[in-house]
Amino acid sequence: MLEDVRLIVEASGVPPERIIFFGRSLGSLYAMHGTSLYPQAAGLIIESGLADPLERILVRIEPRDVGAFMEALQAAVKKHLNQKQKIETFKGQVLILHSRNDDLVNVSHAERLYEWANEPKQLLIFERGDHNTILAVNVEEYFNAVARFVASCSNKCL
Repeated sequence: MLEDVRLIVEASGVPPERIIFFGRSLGSLYAMHGTSLYPQAAGLIIESGLADPLERILVRIEPRDVGAFMEALQAAVKKHLNQKQKIETFKGQVLILHSRNDDLVNVSHAERLYEWANEPKQLLIFERGDHNTILAVNVEEYFNAVARFVASCSNKCL
């Protein structure tokens, strides 16, 4: 599915300099992959995103469940899902949104992504909500933050 990111951008007809990639939860993998393919993109918004995909994979499966050894799984994740490397190389603006009470993806993932990202960057940790209710219980603050972010990208993306 990572290969689809380039196809989607090309099919959109929008110049990468005008694109803000947005990824929520698992979708953060694809959004950050987009920024690694298009480092000239205007922005990146990550909601409840993953800093360490291997950590999340190992919560769900054992390597043997997919016919792999731990070393092979680690190598594949490092090759294709190195979120640290992807976000460190992105030079556009970054907004990271997360709930302190996220019960699926710990808030430490957001803190790591923020630490690795380049300026300009913003981290917004919501005190209310969890992984699946972050937007519903923070509607106004959430959309205000996104609107400010998009406006701040306006020189590049509008």
